[in-house]
Amino acid sequence: MAFALVIVAPGAEEIETIAVADVLVRGGHTVTMASSTNLTTVLGSRGLPLAAHTRLDDIAAKTFDVVYLPGGKGSADICRDDPRIQDLAEHQLASGRLLAVICAAPLALVPRRLCAGRQLTSFPGVRAEVEPHCGAWLNERVVRDRNLITSQGAGTAIELGLMLVELLGSRAAADQVADTM
Repeated sequence: MAFALVIVAPGAEEIETIAVADVLVRGGHTVTMASSTNLTTVLGSRGLPLAAHTRLDDIAAKTFDVVYLPGGKGSADICRDDPRIQDLAEHQLASGRLLAVICAAPLALVPRRLCAGRQLTSFPGVRAEVEPHCGAWLNERVVRDRNLITSQGAGTAIELGLMLVELLGSRAAADQVADTM
């Protein structure tokens, strides 16, 4: 069993937030949803409420096997501009632990050059903002470059979740989750 952290920020894409967390739970992993705000419920990109277990400030000292940054332009901007999330992402990659980022959230990799020399993907609409800062932008649904896993958007969230289940456990575990869905 691995421990996963999902950042829940205002404007997060609902499908991306919940689908990846759900797949991880189905894979037997412990998921902590942490709000970037002082509230444990925020509004997603479509106005739906997204609930978190806790606040980001309350888990600052914990270590996670995977940190996941959902997309949605509002969430992506927050992840890019919030020094707490920037620190978390930087430490996660430097430690060799997994960092998963989807849709517009690869924008969060730019300020500290966290994608320099790495292959990644993103929502095509933010490609022009991300591509100059990475090794290569790939038009693929999910891309893994060492411990950085990126995905293109809501339609690829399940695939991203399954890849994380595989990386945190085994291909057999990911196949079992996929078969039950």
